[in-house]
Amino acid sequence: LVEDFRVGISFKMAATKVIVELIIRSTIIFVGLLGNFFILHIYFLEYRKKKVLQPNELITTLLALFNNLSSVALVLPAVRTLLFCRYFADPIYKFSDFFSTFFSKSTYWFVACLCFYYCVKIVKVNWRFLLRLKQRMSTVMNVLLLSSFLLCFAVSVPVAHFIKLKPNSSIPCKTYYTLGKALFIYNIFNVVLAYYLPLVVMVICSLGIVVFLCHHSRNMDKNVAAGGSSHSEAHKAVAIMLICLILLYMTCALTVLLASVQTSLGEIDIMTAIPYTASIFSTGSSMILIIGTVKLRQNFRML
Repeated sequence: LVEDFRVGISFKMAATKVIVELIIRSTIIFVGLLGNFFILHIYFLEYRKKKVLQPNELITTLLALFNNLSSVALVLPAVRTLLFCRYFADPIYKFSDFFSTFFSKSTYWFVACLCFYYCVKIVKVNWRFLLRLKQRMSTVMNVLLLSSFLLCFAVSVPVAHFIKLKPNSSIPCKTYYTLGKALFIYNIFNVVLAYYLPLVVMVICSLGIVVFLCHHSRNMDKNVAAGGSSHSEAHKAVAIMLICLILLYMTCALTVLLASVQTSLGEIDIMTAIPYTASIFSTGSSMILIIGTVKLRQNFRML
């Protein structure tokens, strides 16, 4: 009886902690949902009007959509602990963790694709390879987006392999990742493919844009002073937007990286930092896109 009483107290304490986490996380997610739904609404109207979306608009739409899906998936861990743990056990954990991982990883690669698109679009050099990319931009971006889907799916599938609930744990349904060398190796591949490579693409593309703008800033300023039309201000706004997205990504990715390393070493409690950073990235990226994209910013001012 005493042991059952202790288990009951532990479960109630865990449930209280989960409720508090759910409230905080839901508040952050709600703001992100509003921003991402606004982006989806604007580009849905654009698609109805023109029957086509530009590559950057398509990427932004997918980013907003997956941000919302990622936000919904981030609520699942708290809900499953409260409602589904004792009834569905391992399957519900594998299902929710897979989709949470897949959606969040996809958003990171979408940001990388957006940086790549603007780099090719803005930077003007007489390289045959770059000129061919400009001519086939729509096809290239479709291939990159499909590759991002497949890569993120491949990275997310092994997550289910490491999930196994421990029924004899003092806190039921809390400790469910099997530790060991396999998890450590997976985290290494996860970091390289899902965090490091997107960051490399973002940094290289953004640096290319910044270097190009700095190198040609004098000519752009002369054109503006002479009364000619120039896209320099728009290009600078894009560069600032991408840099803000990269800084947000680096902050969130570093937190997730440290949490993943600690998890592989046995510090399971640190995993609560991962959903928070993902929800912050979802909310922050939507705000940055609305402010940094001319069409979204103009429509937002009309509200």
